[in-house]
Amino acid sequence: MERPSLSPRATTSSLPSTSSSSNRNPLNLKVSRLLSANLQDAATRAALDTLGQFESDVPDVPATSSTTATAPAKDGIGRALRRGGLRKEVDKRMAQGSRQFLDAFTDVNEKLANLQSHLDAMHVCCNEVQEQLDQANTGTRYLLEHAQGLRAQRASTTTQQTLLHLFLTRFTLSDAELRALTSRDVPVGKELFEAMDKTERIREDCRSLLSGEAGEGTQAGLDIMLYTSQHLDAGYQKIFKWCSFESRGFSKDALEVSGTMREAMRRLKGRKDLLDDILTLLGTTRSTSLLNTFLDALTRGGPTGLPRPIELHAHDPIRYIGDMLAWIHQTMAGEREWLESLFGVKEDGRWVGSVRRWPAKDAKGEGDSVKETGEEDEERLRRLLDRDMEGCGRPLKIRVLQTVKSQEGPIMSYRIATLIHFYRITMERTIGEEAGMSKVLAEITDSAYEAFFETLKAQGRSLLRFIQPPSAALTAPTPLREALSTLRELMAVYTSSLLLDDSLSASPSPSQTTIDFAPVLSAALDPALEMCEKMREMRPSEWDQAVFGVNCWEACLGALEGFGFTAERCKGLEEGEGRDVETLTGEHFTHLLKDSGLEPILTALHTKDASTPLSHLPVASPSVLQSSITAFSTFLSTTDPLSSPRLSLLPPRFAASIHRAALDRVSRAYAEVWEAVMDEANRYEARRTVLKRSREEVEVLLGLGD
Repeated sequence: MERPSLSPRATTSSLPSTSSSSNRNPLNLKVSRLLSANLQDAATRAALDTLGQFESDVPDVPATSSTTATAPAKDGIGRALRRGGLRKEVDKRMAQGSRQFLDAFTDVNEKLANLQSHLDAMHVCCNEVQEQLDQANTGTRYLLEHAQGLRAQRASTTTQQTLLHLFLTRFTLSDAELRALTSRDVPVGKELFEAMDKTERIREDCRSLLSGEAGEGTQAGLDIMLYTSQHLDAGYQKIFKWCSFESRGFSKDALEVSGTMREAMRRLKGRKDLLDDILTLLGTTRSTSLLNTFLDALTRGGPTGLPRPIELHAHDPIRYIGDMLAWIHQTMAGEREWLESLFGVKEDGRWVGSVRRWPAKDAKGEGDSVKETGEEDEERLRRLLDRDMEGCGRPLKIRVLQTVKSQEGPIMSYRIATLIHFYRITMERTIGEEAGMSKVLAEITDSAYEAFFETLKAQGRSLLRFIQPPSAALTAPTPLREALSTLRELMAVYTSSLLLDDSLSASPSPSQTTIDFAPVLSAALDPALEMCEKMREMRPSEWDQAVFGVNCWEACLGALEGFGFTAERCKGLEEGEGRDVETLTGEHFTHLLKDSGLEPILTALHTKDASTPLSHLPVASPSVLQSSITAFSTFLSTTDPLSSPRLSLLPPRFAASIHRAALDRVSRAYAEVWEAVMDEANRYEARRTVLKRSREEVEVLLGLGD
């Protein structure tokens, strides 16, 4: 409905004109208060909206015949609202709402009463159930206690079962592991090795059981040790049979060591009896194979004809023997490399070509006193290598000795001997001195040196067989020069044979005693020197003997020149040469002294009595002295200060040195005579005029001055 207009103008026009009555009229006051009210308040606006709903609840009904009966009611409400029946309407509606709330709560109350009755019934039932539960608990307490005991037993049994399972897993072998150890169907390989490793671990753990107090643990340890010992032996026997079969297959040239074979050999080290049998079989197989291969290399050559057979070069002794020794050395190096791979031996800290240090031998010399694993492997490898090369020793020895004995010349014999000696030293450094091949090479070396020295002795005997006097030129004889030529070639062979290598000299091998060239030098040179000495004695003149000796000494020293290892022998030759040079110097001085005319005076001076003046001697009288000085002056003017015809048969450097030394002695002799003449005790008158030349002038004339 529309609210009535309450404008102040309408209200004021309807009020009485009297102002005082207007102020006291309640309606006026309410209207004034209503007009002055703030209609923007939310509560006021809500109240007005509610009042508006009372009129809107009664819809306007059109005046029709069907609505005639309801129209008076609606009009009544509207009029009631318009006439101020608002309070009644509100009270009526509030009463109606209260009745609705009352009806709703009545329904709720009835339902709560029903619920309470149900709860009481349920409480009674719960009490009955609790009583029944208490009775059941009392009746089943024994069963619960028994069940708890059973649970504890089950936990204990489970723990024991777990421990037993762990024990069996640790101390027993599975079916697969037993099959790997005993069955032939399982090949030797990783599965077998793992089973053996587990067996070894079981035995190691059993030692802990056996180390405790006697009891069930000790008996269990003994049983397990017996059980595992049988299966471990079966595993070793299986490996032994497999290795025996594989060892027979190592008869070919191209050898390859599989990881399985290497591991099998490593494990057999714990069973030395089985390992020794395997090594014996392996050594026999490899020795036969290498022997056949060596014979093929000698007679047939390579598979395709290259390299050619070694015996095709039998006409060349050096190449023939060198090829055989080189084949042996190369094969031995390859064989050692293969054995190192087989045994898993690694050499650390050893350079190629350096001396190999072998394990120390015991008092019996068998070398079994080594205790360290590495040394045992090295000793085992050395013995097996020696066994493998044993078959090649005999054919090598036969062929080399045949070649050595067929040589007649010392140079070729010595070249062969040094070649064999070099390989002997190399072999000793590779496989040791006690190895069979080293002993074969040592025997061959000794035989080669014996053959060589025999040729030298034959050459020496030939030198001493036919001795003739020296030639008129007193030069070194032709046989001596031939012997020296041979000696020089021998020294050249020795120098090029690598026997002077410092590393070889530092080796402790006993064969190093024959590396010294002194025995060769003596055997080659001593017969020649003896021949020269006998030829020298055939000359009656000491001068000729000395000249011949110097020429021979000089030829020998010239042949030895340039070789450091002959220094000691050269020193002895130089001493002998020095003695002959001194003899020649004395002889030449005597000859020059006679030519100078000073010999009688000098002889008188040396032989006279100390109390007798020199001038009183007949040979030294002033007249004789004057004639001697004249002769000396002639000597000075005719003598060549650089050379003498008497020394022409000597080498130029010796002729010059001897002539100068003799002239020096002549000068000193003149000085001695000059001092004697000038001495007043000898009573020479006008002594200043007797000797016309001073000592210094004589030295200059003889070519001795600076």
